[in-house]
Amino acid sequence: MSGMSSISYQVRRLLQNIQSVLAFESWGRYPLFNTRQGLGRVALISCFLGILLGIHLVMFVAVAIIMLNQQATALSESSLFLDPKRLQLALQWCAYIISICSFHLAEFFATALFNPSVASSDSFVVNHSHAYTAAAMLSALEFFLRFFFFPSFNSISVAIFGFATVVIAQAIRTTAIVTCGESFNHLIQASKKQNHFLITRGIYKYLRHPSYFGFFYWAIGSQILLCNPVHIVLFASGAWMFFKRRIPYEEESLRQHFPETYPAYAASTWIGIPFISSWTY
Repeated sequence: MSGMSSISYQVRRLLQNIQSVLAFESWGRYPLFNTRQGLGRVALISCFLGILLGIHLVMFVAVAIIMLNQQATALSESSLFLDPKRLQLALQWCAYIISICSFHLAEFFATALFNPSVASSDSFVVNHSHAYTAAAMLSALEFFLRFFFFPSFNSISVAIFGFATVVIAQAIRTTAIVTCGESFNHLIQASKKQNHFLITRGIYKYLRHPSYFGFFYWAIGSQILLCNPVHIVLFASGAWMFFKRRIPYEEESLRQHFPETYPAYAASTWIGIPFISSWTY
């Protein structure tokens, strides 16, 4: 038990250190980094995400060219990384990182453009939570275990479906943020602000939580893209449990903010996440 406790402690400490770095906790003495609105934080996060995105875009194109090159087949027997099965996995990994970077950049820029009063380095959502960081690390571990030891355990058609799911879900979430405008916030608002309105137009005419709907299917789609069987289940169950708690709580807040209009609106719209219901109308 002491060994397990030690491992658990080390894992928690690692996650805390990562979150500390992502939250710029050791940068307090630098004026442009000591607040969430600091331009230094925004610049550094966007720079890092942009570089990571660019590297993986180039890698994606390079791997695709190698896969199309007939010489790759002749080299596959003598080179680990030119094995067609691993090249396909590498392509999926690049698409995954491109999706991750695009998600975080879109979160910030949609907020900055359409709700600038709340835009900050937190709008990138890179320091979302310990659970989010741990999930990303563990899903990468599962993928690379398959990459090195079980490259045949993969499906191109499943990966394509996953990528399509990610793209559609991302479009839905970003559309939700843009449509909501100044009424959107990454945090549930305990009190109603003057610029907070009940949005019922556009995508909100059909889905009352389209940003949650988009993130739920984006998270699952990212693991389908990687063909990670364990984390498809874990991401689906983790995201479901998160929204199972969050959606009823938020809907109760919205009912209090908009007592005359929210009940009818909620009754005519769809949550879209299986087996999650809101408060009783």
